[in-house]
Amino acid sequence: MRRYVDLHMHTRLSDGLSTPRELLELVRSKNIDAFAVTDHDSLDGFRAVRELLKENDPELIPGLELSVSQGAGDVHLLAYLVDPDDEQLNRAIDAFQKRRTERGRLMVDKLKSMGIDISYEDVEREAGHGAVGRPHVAEAMYRNGSIATYEVAFAKYIGNDGPAFVPKVNFAPQEAIELVHSAGGLVVLAHPGIENAHEKIEALVEMGLDGIEIYHPSHKQSQTDRFRQLATDRGLLVTGGSDFHGRNDRTTMIGSQKVPYRCLEQLKEKAKRK
Repeated sequence: MRRYVDLHMHTRLSDGLSTPRELLELVRSKNIDAFAVTDHDSLDGFRAVRELLKENDPELIPGLELSVSQGAGDVHLLAYLVDPDDEQLNRAIDAFQKRRTERGRLMVDKLKSMGIDISYEDVEREAGHGAVGRPHVAEAMYRNGSIATYEVAFAKYIGNDGPAFVPKVNFAPQEAIELVHSAGGLVVLAHPGIENAHEKIEALVEMGLDGIEIYHPSHKQSQTDRFRQLATDRGLLVTGGSDFHGRNDRTTMIGSQKVPYRCLEQLKEKAKRK
């Protein structure tokens, strides 16, 4: 019997819609043997799900998705098998979260100056105990009736070219990779087919990149094949996942990508050699 994993999903403590409990219930209903909760720049989702695990549940892998600025663009780096109690990693994440909070306040201030009826408390309510991000601002705007649909927030106000946009102060790529490695983990480039992130691979390999996420709902089969060959040529591991958020614009369900269990085994093997 073939075994599968899903190494990319998000909870409400990041930019997903599901609570950790709801996410775990979905995981339990799918034919997967292991999974990773990879909330953005936070281990809170992993920790929350870990507390809810029962004896026969699929294996939970420590993970998070780091926001990284490289050149003129951003890339997302998935971190796996880190020690969730590593002090250096947690200090860096805490500092990043404080910057995100300030960014959220600045966006709210800009929206208010444009006549949008929104408060930072509205945004915090959407974020729950998680880090504040643009999706929470959009949800708050939608829930209070300021916009007709969630998507309008990005299209008209807080998208990268929007009047209320405030850029993130992200991790530098070398900093992110060193943080993960020092915490015993491995670094994988997330969804290389999105926004031409694959063009950054060569530079990231020089910095210590460990793998590429080749199985992703945004990838066509031709891209998956191309990224697999690229991984082989560069001696990189391959991973994948559903990138589940539970939002209308991201409808792929947990377990949909049929990522072979061998991908996780190879991650573990390399982590042991680090």
